[in-house]
Amino acid sequence: MQWSEWKAKLQERSERIVRDCSDLAKRAMKRTSSYIQGHKKQTISIAAGLLVTIAAGASAQYYYTSNVISVYHVIVNGQEIGVVNDPKVIHDWTAAKLEEEKAKKGLNLTLADYITFKEERQFKAPFDNEAAVKALSSMADIKVQAVKLVIDGKVVGYLPDQQSAEEVLADVKQKYSGVPAGKKAAVAAASMADVKANPVKEVTFKEKVELQTDSVAAAQILPAEKVEELLIKGTFKELKHTVVEGDCIGCIAKKYGITSKDIYANNPGITENTLLQLGQEINVTAIRPLVTVRVKEDVSQQEVIAFPTQINNNDKLPKGETKVIQEGKNGTKLVHYEVVKENGQVVERKVIKQDVITQPVAKIMERGTKVIPSRGTGRLSWPASGYISSGFGSRWGRLHKGIDIAGTGSVMAADNGRVKFAGWDGDYGKAIIIDHGNGMETLYGHLSVINVKVGDVVEQGKKIGVKGSTGDSTGIHLHFEVHQNGRVQNPMRFLK
Repeated sequence: MQWSEWKAKLQERSERIVRDCSDLAKRAMKRTSSYIQGHKKQTISIAAGLLVTIAAGASAQYYYTSNVISVYHVIVNGQEIGVVNDPKVIHDWTAAKLEEEKAKKGLNLTLADYITFKEERQFKAPFDNEAAVKALSSMADIKVQAVKLVIDGKVVGYLPDQQSAEEVLADVKQKYSGVPAGKKAAVAAASMADVKANPVKEVTFKEKVELQTDSVAAAQILPAEKVEELLIKGTFKELKHTVVEGDCIGCIAKKYGITSKDIYANNPGITENTLLQLGQEINVTAIRPLVTVRVKEDVSQQEVIAFPTQINNNDKLPKGETKVIQEGKNGTKLVHYEVVKENGQVVERKVIKQDVITQPVAKIMERGTKVIPSRGTGRLSWPASGYISSGFGSRWGRLHKGIDIAGTGSVMAADNGRVKFAGWDGDYGKAIIIDHGNGMETLYGHLSVINVKVGDVVEQGKKIGVKGSTGDSTGIHLHFEVHQNGRVQNPMRFLK
């Protein structure tokens, strides 16, 4: 028989006893009234019987009332699992069970099930504490009281407690900032008393990072080092991009927050020179950290102030030439920056202030503005100092086309003109030819150094080279020739 059926029969029996006692009392009262009228002699004995009957009824009522007790229906997640005589039975079992599990796993546990009680009072109400506890034990959902790590609204993982979670976040920040947090910071500060202050002034996460309490299965708890690795290294997320009109590798990379190198690595057939096709699928998968550590630093560094250059015109200096009047000297300054880094990469650099340490010294130059006419005067000046070691005319059975000026020294332009040739010229060795623009040309041979180039306009008396012994030469000298309208002339006719 079920305890509910037994409860119903007991209730029915109790009510019947009360009913019978009540009926007995009523019948006794009626008889008493009748007998008093007709049989006065028997009144006393009837009254005594009535008193006995009433006493019996009262006794029954007392027995019923004294056996009405409270019992508690145990309801788990909306479903009744049994009846106990005191909620403490369930509370004691729950506390003992959680302590037992905590001793095994070393974690703070909780009972995930929702337990309520419904009180009921009735005559000799049945209950079974042992059965209720057994039923609860078979279905009790023991869970770990954990801290849930949420990033931008997405659950990353569960840690055993608030302290573990905060230490993981502090370690991730330290990786990119070098600044320890919490107890580690105090230890580091004590051991770094003489070290220069760290430039870091703020360390935050770019994403919204939340720590929330929750109850989960013990298997869902992750070791702190695993969560830290997950935050730093991130995870792969397989992703494909379909090429549309106007796409390029750089554009696609920017869209998905990766680099062009990531795309080349994921797609071996694609290079910088690959022509993308409409509808082509590109693998844009990449590992990305789950958090971005944003570090603000105050950085001071000494930098060079480049010297300015001041150029003055000089109408006495030939156009195209320059002359240094004062050498420049760089200055120095101390620049204070606010630098923003994201996961170790500089994303922003802002100048806060600058302090000049040494002022730069300007470089002063003069720039020639004097225009030198490219047309000669027709009267030649001596192109070099020295003596004539060989004149114009027949020599060793052939014509010596110019004059040789022996000795060392510089070679100057004999007249105004434009350089027509400057370089190696066979037997002449290093040579220069100047066109004077009036049908006359002069040649300077056997040079050791050439100081002009083709196209230069030179002024009479300007240095154009140095005497030498290049080409077919027996010693250091200048071989000087004059050509007029294409014919070789004796230079002595034109030298002044």
